[in-house]
Amino acid sequence: MDEIPIVILNYNGLNLLKLYLDSVLNTEYPNEVIVVDNGSKDGSLDYLKSKGVKTIALEKNYGPAYARNVAIKRYNTKYMAFLDNDVLVPRDWLNPLVDTIKNKENIAAVQSVYTEWKWGDQPSEIPWFSTAAALTKRDILEKIGGFDEHYFFYWEDIELSWRLYRAGYKILMVPKSKVIHEAHGTAKKLPSAFTSYLMMRNQLILLLSFYNKKQIFTNFVPLVLIRFFQAFRPPNRKAKLKAIFSLVGEINYVRKKRAQLKEISRTYDDVFMEYLGRDPFGYIEFRSVFEGIRTKIHRNEQISVSS
Repeated sequence: MDEIPIVILNYNGLNLLKLYLDSVLNTEYPNEVIVVDNGSKDGSLDYLKSKGVKTIALEKNYGPAYARNVAIKRYNTKYMAFLDNDVLVPRDWLNPLVDTIKNKENIAAVQSVYTEWKWGDQPSEIPWFSTAAALTKRDILEKIGGFDEHYFFYWEDIELSWRLYRAGYKILMVPKSKVIHEAHGTAKKLPSAFTSYLMMRNQLILLLSFYNKKQIFTNFVPLVLIRFFQAFRPPNRKAKLKAIFSLVGEINYVRKKRAQLKEISRTYDDVFMEYLGRDPFGYIEFRSVFEGIRTKIHRNEQISVSS
């Protein structure tokens, strides 16, 4: 296999680059590290130049979805790895991911395990991957349209993952690839009201785009009501309420997205959607859904990977 591009996003993350970049540069699998910089003003670019790291410098912060799409379009490789700038990796982190994804036509992405997670020993199917530490088939991502830039930040990797499922692909967690993730290292640099707005708005438009008609009434409407009352709790009340009322202006986007999903859909994962639609409270925090699906897989299912 040829060198794999390892794409790291950066936004005013000089302190994080100094902590974690060297571990990525020491990756033993043949690779090329590329940092896509979202208009940093903290000296990040000078530091990257001093380290001899290839950089794609954007003029301003266009968000993670846009930045990753720039890399997807620029490199004509079959595979592409993604890392956040706050991830510490061992030298061999990429090897198990490559071994799991190669020659598997129906696997579009594989993800590393964060050290604080308790997982099994074998690769298992998961409902989405996090771009904090993952290896993807770049050609498949490009074919289905890449990351949705409408999301800007938050939930964009989940949206892409669900689109991959609708297109007939699978995603696996690979326990043999373990990394340490600080989490939200870049998000901390953004205004908290802005991140609160994006987290709530993006979650709601994601569900409204993917739920079937029945689930919209049985699950989505109750969730909106719950979110409405939660919005009155501090912090960032105005931002949360703005996110809820912004749904009115998102109708055209949602219609287009649902039409797009209908066009690309090859399969509809009934087990997956069953968990998402079981009750209006079980998915308020997506970690609960994630744990439920993972438990079912571990108890009842042996994931078959076509070769």
